[in-house]
Amino acid sequence: MVVFPLIAFLVSVACAAVIGYDTWRRPRPDRVVWTIAFAIFAIAAGSEVLGSLGEWTAPLARLYYLCGAVLVVGYLALGEGYLLARKQIERFAPGWTLLVTALAASLVIGAPIDQARLADDGWDAIERGPALVAMAVSINALGTIVLVAGALYSALRFRKLGIQRHRMIGCVLIAVGTLTVASGGTLTRFGRHEYLYIAMSIGVAIIFAGVLQTRRPETAGRADKLERAAAIAVSTNGAHSAASNGTSPHQQESPAISFIENQLLPLSTEALAAECAVWSAPLQSIEVFDRDQARMVWRLRSSLSEVGQARFDQLPPAVRLQLAELHQDVFTSPTATFS
Repeated sequence: MVVFPLIAFLVSVACAAVIGYDTWRRPRPDRVVWTIAFAIFAIAAGSEVLGSLGEWTAPLARLYYLCGAVLVVGYLALGEGYLLARKQIERFAPGWTLLVTALAASLVIGAPIDQARLADDGWDAIERGPALVAMAVSINALGTIVLVAGALYSALRFRKLGIQRHRMIGCVLIAVGTLTVASGGTLTRFGRHEYLYIAMSIGVAIIFAGVLQTRRPETAGRADKLERAAAIAVSTNGAHSAASNGTSPHQQESPAISFIENQLLPLSTEALAAECAVWSAPLQSIEVFDRDQARMVWRLRSSLSEVGQARFDQLPPAVRLQLAELHQDVFTSPTATFS
């Protein structure tokens, strides 16, 4: 049955293209790894399509098993790891990833194949020894735990902070999709080989839906709009007060600070985090600042007016860091210009 591998292939290609486009626009390690992961998924599903429509060969069977049965969940989990703990893993993750990939490839290439079963059973004709089984089980088990735990942790964090509702829903969908894909191997024990591809196609579709959900812009509700209007009124009163003292508001603050005070800080917390992400300052899952982050946040706070500082202090640490990174790395970088 080729329809389910074909669905998994098409959805994987679409997902790799969407994340790849985001990576091209705003490169980040998690996006790079997830693009690779879905490309690997597409290779696995495509190998199954070719084997089903044509004839299974030893290289095709090995390619499917390496990509689909061994590596893909590990790469998805690595992307989640970069998203949640980039600074903690960025020094050793690339080297370990290359090492594990090379070891897995050597085990799959070296595994014997039952040529008598190859035409009918495809990749299942690969004779998996203890080392290859241990490698596949370890990567898939640990990868699934990291993916599901990481996605659910992110969802709970967003819910606690009261921001990024769409991203929270997307994280839950990614966790559900991962579990669905992981269930494919278990379902084959019911005696039907195609159950694996049913689970794969449904699971990758759910993951893709989660990815699309995380890309949706957040919108502020009526209460948020009222909050924004009130903040703008306070900011306007502050400008009138400065004018009555004989000074111009534009003389007191830079264009970057003016934009942050008048356009960004009046937004709701959810909309503010989404707007910073649009400006290439993504939301990070943090509860406390490290020393460099604290200094950067304090520099921005010191540049704000009293009204701006009061609003700034009400924001969650992760959103304050977003604003500080936006101010330092984008608005006031040496290449930034303002009219």
